[in-house]
Amino acid sequence: MTAPLLKIQNLTVDFGSPANPIRVVNGVSLEVEAGGAVGIVGESGSGKSVTSLAIMRLLP
Repeated sequence: MTAPLLKIQNLTVDFGSPANPIRVVNGVSLEVEAGGAVGIVGESGSGKSVTSLAIMRLLP
C-alpha cells in the first residue's frame, strides 16, 4: 500500500487574537490517494474556503 498524497488529521483554524481566538474550522480530517479526489461541500459560511486555504498554507 502506498502512502496517501494528502493526509489531514484534525485540522483546526482560529482567527482573532491569541487572547480571544475564534475557531472557524474544527476537526477536519481527510485523505487523498493517488488518482483520487475529494469534494468539499457545505452551506455558505461553513468553512470550505478557509479549509482549502489552510491546506495550501495560504493563511497567515
